[in-house]
Amino acid sequence: MSDNEGRSTTPPNRRGVSRRTMLGTVGGSVAAVAGCLGGSSSSTEDSLTVSVYGGAYGNVFEETVAAAYEEETGTTVNVSKAWSNRVSKLRSASQGNGGPPYDIIGLSGFNYLTARNEDLLTPVRYENVPNAEKVWPFFREYRSDEYGVPGEGGVLGIVYKEDSPHATTWSEFMEVDAPAGMNGGYWKNPLLIAALLTDEADGVEEIYDPSMHDAMFTTLEALAQNIATWYRGGADVWSALSGGTIDYGAFYYASGLAGIDNRPDSNYQMVLPETSPGYFTNFCVTNTKKRDEAERFLDFMLRTDIQTAWNQNGYYVPANKEVAGNYAERLQGVYPETNAEMESFFVIGNAEELSPYQSDLSDRFTEITTA
Repeated sequence: MSDNEGRSTTPPNRRGVSRRTMLGTVGGSVAAVAGCLGGSSSSTEDSLTVSVYGGAYGNVFEETVAAAYEEETGTTVNVSKAWSNRVSKLRSASQGNGGPPYDIIGLSGFNYLTARNEDLLTPVRYENVPNAEKVWPFFREYRSDEYGVPGEGGVLGIVYKEDSPHATTWSEFMEVDAPAGMNGGYWKNPLLIAALLTDEADGVEEIYDPSMHDAMFTTLEALAQNIATWYRGGADVWSALSGGTIDYGAFYYASGLAGIDNRPDSNYQMVLPETSPGYFTNFCVTNTKKRDEAERFLDFMLRTDIQTAWNQNGYYVPANKEVAGNYAERLQGVYPETNAEMESFFVIGNAEELSPYQSDLSDRFTEITTA
């Protein structure tokens, strides 16, 4: 869910993986927003600008989180939606006199570490964000949350059409006689899949050990033989499916379910492999003059009713542990309900450990996927 920016320095812990396979259902309307969002308590001319990922993600955030905050507080929330160059814009603005382009920015992986290491973010004063106490310990402990509270997460699933999923595991991408698709815009997730399928070490340890990179890329080359298209974004996935270029493909589970909602007459479905790459987003305060208002927004974003609504409308894994047991209907039995399950649910590429090999991994990946 992140774009290809960033550098990193210090390694946190990594987690193991295992998970039940579960099929998503097709069609139907989005579940009703849970909880009372309340009415406007004040009318001000204040505003906040929040930078988030683009596409369906940005639309759900705007309609669910930002709109609720506006209604309750009277503060205008301008949602800036984009997949790339967000940290670059933040960096460029820091070198001028106009102030940051965003008051809050949602970042993961290399982007979060880059912004943190380059002093583009302001530490979160957690006394102003009491709802952070409700965040799963896994999210808060996996990497430093000093500069941003975890907001949501997601994992990679498989989207397919017609009556057969073709593949319910990543290994079947190399076995099934049907055209497949995978994200070619960023190397980390496909390489994590290749590492999962390479039996040189446990889990995805191959991606962190240069002596095992050759074996991992040999697996990726075998995988690439069955990939009909390496798409660049979400729109490309649906285009490839509807146009017949692919019969199935790797796609973020939450985004896939949201896309299915927008295509009620289609017969697309999603399956979640037992083990999948994932991400989670830290929402950070920039070096803005609106630090107080930004922290109020972060606290609101982590409120149980808002996190529930976000899950119901967008299907993301909520950071707030109190939402467990009240997931959207199609996510019941799919998403974790304990911290231990959350730890084993996510396979997250450790950007800090991968930093020394970032350029080499990216170059080798591009060579294979553009051949």
